Amino acid sequence: VSLHGRPWGKLIKVDTSDEVLLMNRENTVGRKRGCDLSFPTNKLVSGEHCKIALDESSGLVWLEDTSTNGTVINMSKLVRKQTHVLQHGDIIHFVYRKSDMLCKTLCSYNQSSFVTDL
Repeated sequence: VSLHGRPWGKLIKVDTSDEVLLMNRENTVGRKRGCDLSFPTNKLVSGEHCKIALDESSGLVWLEDTSTNGTVINMSKLVRKQTHVLQHGDIIHFVYRKSDMLCKTLCSYNQSSFVTDL
């Protein structure tokens, strides 16, 4: 379901500055094709790693972890089925290993001004 054809937020890949616009009420992140943000070659990212959804009535943005290994938001780990309210500027690690700097697949969440227009 698209929200009036306008993005309500975006994820910015920290290493490349690539942007993924969040257009649908619910957006998926994972290794599988068809995910809104896909990491097809990263075996440490689950097929369906997490969902990022906008609650239109409250304006809150929720991340729900659906992964095997968890998701790290601002250095706090979420586990499967755990949810977290995202805030502008949150740093999301889809893969995080302290011992391996190259395994850090991360994005920054940015809220769009359109959220307040809904």
